[in-house]
Amino acid sequence: MLPVTDQGPIEYVGRKKLRPPKQPKVPKRPRVPGRPTVQPSDVRPAAGKAAKAPAKKTSRWAWLYVVAVIVGLMAAFVGYVFLGTILRPMYVSGACELSACSTGGMVIAGWLVIAVPAALIGATAIVQKLAGRTTRRVLLGLTIASVLMALSFVPGRRRRGLSDLVKGPGADQFIDGFLWALGGIGATLVAMVLLAVIGRKAAVIGRNYTVSSLVAGAVLVVTAVPVAVSATGSTGTNPEEIFPAVLQMNDDVLTRTATANQRGCDGVLADDALLNVENCVMALHVAYRTDDSDAVASLWAVLYTTSDAADAVRQALPSASTDALATIYSTNKSWLLLGTAAHADGGIITKADRPWVLWPLRQVAYRFIGFQNGLLLDPDPGDEIHPRVASR
Repeated sequence: MLPVTDQGPIEYVGRKKLRPPKQPKVPKRPRVPGRPTVQPSDVRPAAGKAAKAPAKKTSRWAWLYVVAVIVGLMAAFVGYVFLGTILRPMYVSGACELSACSTGGMVIAGWLVIAVPAALIGATAIVQKLAGRTTRRVLLGLTIASVLMALSFVPGRRRRGLSDLVKGPGADQFIDGFLWALGGIGATLVAMVLLAVIGRKAAVIGRNYTVSSLVAGAVLVVTAVPVAVSATGSTGTNPEEIFPAVLQMNDDVLTRTATANQRGCDGVLADDALLNVENCVMALHVAYRTDDSDAVASLWAVLYTTSDAADAVRQALPSASTDALATIYSTNKSWLLLGTAAHADGGIITKADRPWVLWPLRQVAYRFIGFQNGLLLDPDPGDEIHPRVASR
């Protein structure tokens, strides 16, 4: 007969659940002076149980930061709208004033519009992890401003080309510098792609891809400056370049006797205030004498930043003609032309003498205007002002 066990349903339910035996307590070690004591906060939580981060308190002035960002974006948009109409002509005319509208100066001014944003973008990328917060913010602000300035030169729907946006003396040279800088940026992008392809096979290029790209881009963009200066036409501010030593027009031979080139208009007229009413940039002077008559011609070409300024000064000039000196005023774009004609001996100009005395001056003026407009033409000898032979 099998023994009876106490594992029946009734006995099993009433039995207490067995508990594991208690572990013996480990006695605390005495604290040794100089040894750091482990704090409860230093104990890391068990795996699978992430510690709860303390909740951050929201500042009550946080809404001001949001408002400042929105206002800043609106101000940037409004500034961009007015940037092209205000700062663009100021920049172009300022470059002309600073460089006396020289070929190199205007080319570099146009080149800087593209080169400066490109350089700032590269500098911002380089110092992103190296410089402090203030430096990064300053560079970012300068980059945004320079990019907006460059975007103001992008033609829109109403203006189809850069020639509609950039006007005034040296505009063609400015545009050439601008376009050559864009070409340098395009060449830089192509070089970066080529370096990336080469870097996959050449470990040295791959490790130094950033430095190689920056060096290649700097070389290509900077090289665009001398190329642009040599490729673009002259601004026409050098009298010896405009007026040859011997000028032959209409079968006449004129010999140059004097040239001058100066900043400003002081000394051109007896009263300096007459030409300084507007912003006078520079003045050119040339004098010629004829070989077949006793007429002499003198021409001053005064440059202003706008054609409106040249017209305004022209209208305010008083007549300076005398019995022995014929004075003619005219304008050509931003240039004010002050021409005088006389007999070589200073004699009185009679009514019969006036046409052929003024004829050499007209030829000199045609030479200057044709050089500035890129089309050299001889004046018509059949007009009211004509050579001395036609008057016989």
